[in-house]
Amino acid sequence: MSLEALAETLPDFTFVPFEKAVENEVLHGWEDDWVSTGEYDDEKWGKLKEPKVDFVYLWVNGSEDEFQKTIRPWEENSVLNDPVGEWIKSHGVNRYRDWDELRYSFRSIEKNAGHFMNNIKVLVNAIYDNDSPVRKQQPTWLDLEDPKVSKLVQVIAQEELFEADKKACLPTFNSLTMENQIFNTESDIDQASPFFAMSDDMLLTQKHAPADIYSPLFGPVLSFKTNGYNTVSQPTDVDAKRFGEKPYLIYTSWLLNKRFGTRKRKGQSHFGHSLSRSVMREAIEAFPGPELRSVYRRFRGEPGFQLYSWYVTNHYLIERHREALIWSYIMLRSDVNRGGVLSWSERQQVMADLAAGAENANKVSFRRKIFYHVPAALTKAGLEAPAVNTDSLWTSLDGPHAIRDADCSQFSVSECLAPGFDIDDSETSNPNPTFNAAVIHDRLSRQNPKCGDCLLKNLLQQTQAGLGPLLPHAETQQTDREIVVKAIMRYQYIVVDPSNSLFVMVTDADQIDSTLHRHYIKEKRELPGQMCLNDDVVTEEDQELKDVQQAMRDFLGGLFPETGTAERS
Repeated sequence: MSLEALAETLPDFTFVPFEKAVENEVLHGWEDDWVSTGEYDDEKWGKLKEPKVDFVYLWVNGSEDEFQKTIRPWEENSVLNDPVGEWIKSHGVNRYRDWDELRYSFRSIEKNAGHFMNNIKVLVNAIYDNDSPVRKQQPTWLDLEDPKVSKLVQVIAQEELFEADKKACLPTFNSLTMENQIFNTESDIDQASPFFAMSDDMLLTQKHAPADIYSPLFGPVLSFKTNGYNTVSQPTDVDAKRFGEKPYLIYTSWLLNKRFGTRKRKGQSHFGHSLSRSVMREAIEAFPGPELRSVYRRFRGEPGFQLYSWYVTNHYLIERHREALIWSYIMLRSDVNRGGVLSWSERQQVMADLAAGAENANKVSFRRKIFYHVPAALTKAGLEAPAVNTDSLWTSLDGPHAIRDADCSQFSVSECLAPGFDIDDSETSNPNPTFNAAVIHDRLSRQNPKCGDCLLKNLLQQTQAGLGPLLPHAETQQTDREIVVKAIMRYQYIVVDPSNSLFVMVTDADQIDSTLHRHYIKEKRELPGQMCLNDDVVTEEDQELKDVQQAMRDFLGGLFPETGTAERS
């Protein structure tokens, strides 16, 4: 059976039981206190160790003649090809062009993140001859003959990255297809360790702390654009033809809505992405049919849709954290006798918890906003405070991100949890299936997300910090509690304001000279923390292209003039 045929037999999404998801997670003792109270006891647990981070790039040198020979037969056979060859002429001009940015991006990491960099991994295309890969593409300046460099930097071809059952789709010239397999990169730390995925046009332009990317207390750093997507019906051919990344955002939004319930979800910021390999694998593989259909799209724009790796992973992480809290409270903490149906006494306790939270609902400052205290919490635990992403907007320890702006004034247990939830039925002999815990959980987590948001928001008002009111009881439900704490730590995150980054659509040499070079090299203006120089050059004139290349090298060389450790001398 072909992969295309197999994909059509697979479901759009699956549910991964939390018990299975956390089976390889390891707790070190301090996590229960941290999750339940929002406090790290440094006297009890000592100082935490700073994490090491792998940096992962997708890179292609489209200017290389042998790459052009490799890609051309596939271009000619693509359904996107047209009789006059306009698509072949236009589609790869700036997508595969190399301005030597990777060299300077390497230098930026070494200068501004070298103290916590673990390895650098560069994912590349192979050069083919007679339909077989014969060598990897490799930057000419990268000195992999030096054992120190080859230990630090690994160049990985698609053929080494893709799983065996998906190699029939190779070679691919689609960055989305590559990104959807990026969790297969290996680490000498562990698969749960963080990695930071970058494009070669991205630079770290100020000194970073590990917590600008990831910390043991708060997890990966996420940032989002202002625009969001909420696709409530199956995307159409019209959606598939929209500009840029929109088709993939629209499609992935639809899948997330089917799996987690309808809500608007913002697109990720256009910079590097902090991810866990194991969580990303879970997120991608939780959509089996779409994942497989994404694999055999050899070029962007081929008919159909693809999973958008960063968007699905970030929002899967956020939604699973929220889902774990609802599961913990409804299925574990509240269903004390594990009967599967919430009895009258169990429902009374839920209402008592909500009443206790309601007493503090109008006290604006009652619940401590942990996102305001991120630097202090990290410092107390012996970790470096953020240096670039300093404006925290939310942490998962404050609760699910969705509760931040939730209006819960109309919340009702009979409307949100189940009809008659607040009516005494203790005299009936048989359990009422209306109060089935799994049904209530699905209603809160997926069918009516706002109800789930408000349940969690109101319950958390019982305590000034942490997620304690949602956890299984420490005294009587310890095994359940450990699973939940593992899940909360696995899906933790922090959301930051991305304004300390600069995204530039590079169009011509004059633009580079008069804005970037003049501002940051000649006038020495303060640099943003991160910078992305996106290739939007449309000219095909050789001299103009040479001018752009020289302007880019002058600017990047001005920012990072020192030769990097990985470069040939």
